[in-house]
Amino acid sequence: MFVRRTTARLTATAVAATVLSTAALTAPAAASALPTVPPTAPDLSDIRGFPQRSVLSVWPDNPADASIPIGVIPYDDIAPKLNALQAAGDRVSARVAGRSAGGYDLYAVTVTAPETRAQARQQEIWKREIEDDPVRAQRDRALLAGYKTPLFVNANIHGNEWEGTDAALRVIEQLATDTSAETAQLLTRNRLVFNITSNPDGRVAGTRANAAGYDLNRDLTIVSQPETNLIRELIVDTKPIITLDLHGYVSPTLLHPSTPPHNVNNEYDLYIKHGLPNALAIEAGLRDLGYPETQRARIPFRDDEPGVWDDFPPIYVPSFAMLQSSIPYTIEAPLNPRGGNLTPEERVRRSGINTDVHEVAIRTSLRYIQEHRAEVLHDQAEVYRRGWAGEPLRDIPDGYVPGWGPEDDYRTTFPRAYVIPTGTGQRSEPAAARLVDLLIGSGGRVWRATKSFTADGRRYDAGSYVVDLHQPKRGLVNSLLEPGVDITERVDDLYAGPAAWSQGLTWGATVDTLWDELPQVRLERTYDGRADGDLPPGNGDLRLDPRDAADLLTVNSLLAKGVAVHRLADGSVVVPGTPTNRRLARAEVRANGVTFERAPARWRGVRLDRVVVGYLGTAEERDTLADLGFEARALTAATLSTTLTAEVDVLLVAGAVTLANLTPENRAALDAFLARGGGVVGLGTPGAGFSNAAGLLSVTATAGPSLASGVANVVNAGGPVSTSAAAQAFISQPVWFTNLGAGVAVEQSYAADPLLSGWWAVDGAGGQGAAAGQASIVRGVSAGGSGVVLFGTDPTFRLHPKGLQAQLGRALLWTAER
Repeated sequence: MFVRRTTARLTATAVAATVLSTAALTAPAAASALPTVPPTAPDLSDIRGFPQRSVLSVWPDNPADASIPIGVIPYDDIAPKLNALQAAGDRVSARVAGRSAGGYDLYAVTVTAPETRAQARQQEIWKREIEDDPVRAQRDRALLAGYKTPLFVNANIHGNEWEGTDAALRVIEQLATDTSAETAQLLTRNRLVFNITSNPDGRVAGTRANAAGYDLNRDLTIVSQPETNLIRELIVDTKPIITLDLHGYVSPTLLHPSTPPHNVNNEYDLYIKHGLPNALAIEAGLRDLGYPETQRARIPFRDDEPGVWDDFPPIYVPSFAMLQSSIPYTIEAPLNPRGGNLTPEERVRRSGINTDVHEVAIRTSLRYIQEHRAEVLHDQAEVYRRGWAGEPLRDIPDGYVPGWGPEDDYRTTFPRAYVIPTGTGQRSEPAAARLVDLLIGSGGRVWRATKSFTADGRRYDAGSYVVDLHQPKRGLVNSLLEPGVDITERVDDLYAGPAAWSQGLTWGATVDTLWDELPQVRLERTYDGRADGDLPPGNGDLRLDPRDAADLLTVNSLLAKGVAVHRLADGSVVVPGTPTNRRLARAEVRANGVTFERAPARWRGVRLDRVVVGYLGTAEERDTLADLGFEARALTAATLSTTLTAEVDVLLVAGAVTLANLTPENRAALDAFLARGGGVVGLGTPGAGFSNAAGLLSVTATAGPSLASGVANVVNAGGPVSTSAAAQAFISQPVWFTNLGAGVAVEQSYAADPLLSGWWAVDGAGGQGAAAGQASIVRGVSAGGSGVVLFGTDPTFRLHPKGLQAQLGRALLWTAER
């Protein structure tokens, strides 16, 4: 399994001498020559000079702000502070760059020396040159001398980890007001970009999550939240040399680099050669603070076993930033100021030390960029150059940096291209458009074929998307599209799941891999995904096969408008082709990009009514139901008597509820719901446990290890839930069902080789061997007449597995009306 690494103390000087003077690794033979970038003039019409001042609206005073007892700046004082710093000189530009889920302003701040519009345009040209023409950039003397190297600081992503905001404001104030020649030169050669508080909801409330209930540092490749969208936008647009994500609280101060497993798509040699020396320099700076609590740091790469604090999934700010060719860090300040037994003075002391720690990280990183300017600029461009050239990832020798060993060797093989079909080869046009939007929004490049073509023996319609992997951010693109890797035999631990993600397999679109060829067809760059949908001509009845949330959204929209919608035995729906119905269906095609087909002759189905879903769960269930277009009502075990009313058709159970502990009133409400045939959809062991306790379906539910997660291979039986489902599912602690009672039908099973990618122990009662061939989704009708569907996969996990959402929607429709 893992190899214990040495924990010998390393100094920044020693590592720098080892790494930065090392000759570049020998480049493997390129897959093709570096393409020539067309010398087209970039559109710079929206580029303005600096400063770009704006007067920020001031929020009302809030004495309840959770920041106040900690001794850090309350949210309502941030805008006045930034307004004053903008007015104090010509170095600070602040703007409202978005709104949080809870409605607070999100502040983006740039600190740099003044630039005319012409100078700002030149900076933008150089920034694009680094990515678009990296070979030229690496030898462009004007760029190397005049480009302002960017540093990005993301503060307070976890709302109750406050001090990064205060450190950012302290640094901004010093740079804005210091009149020394050193600071003037620093700002002439750099741009510093700050996301002042990336989670103001949590800052004010004292919560880790935002107001919508999400951990934002798990959302970078899902981008379900407005705060995460801004972080992604700032990283992609800024193209930072170093990215700092400021957190708390781990003692001693924890800072990257991380343990393995490492994301297999990174040019890790270009990262670790800088990431480790700067980490050691930050550690030295912390020691110089003089506090007993900062005399050493914890650097996982050096100090921890594999899997303890890894950078494997791209869902975190630093792991996402590394795929953007940045040198990223999580900085975990050491002292928790939240404890209820702390005196006010101790809270303030702790937050003050934490603020100092984050300030050291910012200043040290800025100094590292200055001292190694030529190397870091060259290596940022080198990531892009390798991508354009299609070169294989480097074989990094043991000892490349002190502590680097075989346990760190995580690499993938890049295909030549991907095709995301349109038309007949695509299982879901809305899913394809969504996936393309994700790729482009994350910094990837996508093209469309101007006419039909054949590749790898398959025929593709004109307009199909082609993702040429000879592109600068191929690691990011491939991380989203490739199936992922099975790391079960390599590590015993992970900091957090998922251990595989693969939007190419779990977001519901058909994605084909071309290993050896780029389609021989004219390609045009596209900047957004498009789902046109279709409605057959004539006046016949219409069939819709729900394969995506957009399809369920359409079904629920039509039901809300009074359209007669009928569910067929295979889970698809039919809309009678009256003129009014066809007009309304055409509007749904335009709105949601869905594709209707001609209904089969002599179809028979069950008339559907508008479905109201009550859910026992979290924000994930709430928002998945919203994406599917269902009317949803939040329930708890304590409120069933008032919330599980006659209007509720289906109960979605995703959280544990102990029926024996219900009050008589709440148990009576549940019994009345079941007596009238209310449907039940259960997720995981909570859902199965509820079903058994309520006497609905008799099953034995077995859960895999809590660490088990990733992409599973499944076999669909073709019932109303699983017809048209993909052959892969997403799992986070997989569950399977055995000892099925009478009348329990299997909708879907785990394949003989259940794990495609991720981590899941092979042996044991919770291992893959025990799950192989067992049911992952079952359905049945209880003795009392309730339709019940139980899921062992995870269709709501952090809003990620969008390709499974339609299965949940189909289950809700089936349990509501049979």
